[in-house]
Amino acid sequence: MNALSKRLLLLILLACFFCQCNVLAQVRFSASVSPAVIGKNETTELRLMVENAQDVQQIIPPSFKDFIVVSGPNQESSVETVNGVTRQSIGLTYELQPRAKGNFTIGEAIAKADGKTLKSNAVKLQVTNATSSAASNRNSGNFPFSGLSSLYDDGMPRADNRDYILKKGENVQEKVAKNIFIKVDADKTSCYVGEPVVVNYKLYTRLKSESNITKNPSFNGFSVVDLSQPGRPYYATEKLNGKEYNVYTLRKSQLYPLQAGAMEAEIAEVENTIHFVKEDYFKSRRGSTDALLEDLGFAGLPADAMQDEKVTLQSKPLIINVKPLPDTNKPASFNGAVGSFTLDAGVEKSTFSTDDAGKFQFTITGRGNMNLLNAPEIKWPDGIESYEPRVVESLNKLDVPISGSKGFEYSFTVKKAGTYTLPAVEYSYFDPVQHSYKIISTKPVTITVTAGTGKNNTAKYVADDRSTNERVSATIFSNRLWIIIPVALLIFAGLFFWVKKENSKEHVVAVNRKAEQEAIKLAETKKEEQLPANPLAHTEYHLVQQNSKPFYETLNAEMRRFLASRLAVPVETINKKRIAEELDKKGIGVGTSLQVQQLLDDIEWQLYTPFTDENKMQEMYQTATNIIRAFDAV
Repeated sequence: MNALSKRLLLLILLACFFCQCNVLAQVRFSASVSPAVIGKNETTELRLMVENAQDVQQIIPPSFKDFIVVSGPNQESSVETVNGVTRQSIGLTYELQPRAKGNFTIGEAIAKADGKTLKSNAVKLQVTNATSSAASNRNSGNFPFSGLSSLYDDGMPRADNRDYILKKGENVQEKVAKNIFIKVDADKTSCYVGEPVVVNYKLYTRLKSESNITKNPSFNGFSVVDLSQPGRPYYATEKLNGKEYNVYTLRKSQLYPLQAGAMEAEIAEVENTIHFVKEDYFKSRRGSTDALLEDLGFAGLPADAMQDEKVTLQSKPLIINVKPLPDTNKPASFNGAVGSFTLDAGVEKSTFSTDDAGKFQFTITGRGNMNLLNAPEIKWPDGIESYEPRVVESLNKLDVPISGSKGFEYSFTVKKAGTYTLPAVEYSYFDPVQHSYKIISTKPVTITVTAGTGKNNTAKYVADDRSTNERVSATIFSNRLWIIIPVALLIFAGLFFWVKKENSKEHVVAVNRKAEQEAIKLAETKKEEQLPANPLAHTEYHLVQQNSKPFYETLNAEMRRFLASRLAVPVETINKKRIAEELDKKGIGVGTSLQVQQLLDDIEWQLYTPFTDENKMQEMYQTATNIIRAFDAV
């Protein structure tokens, strides 16, 4: 078979493979509500989900003019693998409360994914006169929330109190401080590297308020696993110092420290508009005010009966002292596992021929930082060639520490017949309960390899190890002579349009590359003229191109390089605490220091969420430019 025929066959295989993948994993954007029939004081969950997209740039929700947004947008994502086919979805959920009874249609939402604009289906919702106190408390529990939005919109504050009544001459600030605040708890404040710490940010309130989270806590230096569960109640009641509060969980996570030192779980911030009823009005109406509030909530009161206060609440920073893992008695095989584990290992079959491939399975089971476990080092005997392992995991990430199993499956081939012994594999971990290292190992495994016929089936077995799609490709290849002719015409037609499209892409890449080169050239020219080069040259390029994702990534990199350079510290050591210390040493004003911290928080938020905000790009670029100018003025 000549080279041209081989290339043609390869193209046929690729086309068939991708056609099958497209059939199995079409991009789909859908909307749904649950439940579809609710009472007038109940809530429903709207889910906007994009399935099987590689890159979701934006999801634009429909109009919510007939609803109060109790919670949302809350991010949701999932990945599922069935018979080697991976399906993934990402989207937003909203908890909605209707403003009136009747039949409603929630219109189409729009998503931008994989360079395409998608529209969801419209959904119908029926709102009846029925009431239910339990149903109105549902919440999806996903994080991050963009806002708590209108706490207690179904009427009176649920805790049994009248702290919402403002007495004449009463100090409003003191009343607010006693009745609404953020509290952060941790199950421990000292741990080892790799040992989990559970942190819980909660809003305690006895007041009527409309609240929005304006700053989510960031966890630099930790591997984070959020513990919010879909379907958990939106609020709970707790007693604190003898008083009952309604408590809203802002974020609950287990953190796995990646380095030693005093690590900071940063603050959460919530903006609140608190509504008070004036005591004079309450007394003048006697019992009628209670009935009015019960029926209509605060919306039923006249404006002169109310007094609003705007308050921004912050949690206190939480310092976690992370101890380094001891160097004493550290095994040579240790590669970061912390917890308690067992091993299981073996081969799929102990006898096979040189025509086939073997499979060695190595599984770690237990509790600990399992999401961070690495493959063990295996010393293969001479004559055995191994492939990169396939990772198979079954983890319960809602357990603390994470529990389950993580397996590494190695395919290998043997060229010569004979008997081989796969040596014992050593694996070690640190047990934080017993403060010591543990070594576990497998038993040696003997395999017998017989002489084959010379017809090598290795590719088939390795393909079996990878995915169902590749097995289909192998089957197609083995029957290639029967499919070349009918498929060839389709391939040539596809190649024509593909080449045309690739040429267009190359042109766009060339234009972008030219723009970047011009930006670099301009910076070098300014340097030669002894003028300061623009530290945000590449960020500015992406701003002009309106490339939101590369814009925030580049802004993050260039801003950190600028700060590292001006503060004379290595860029890899740049963090908010170090920046604050160095800015103080340099005599940079407090205003600029706070501006730097806020900018880094805003950048981090845009990098954290898959739905980048294009409207923030110009504002954040201008803020970064102002900071750079402030440095130049010092």
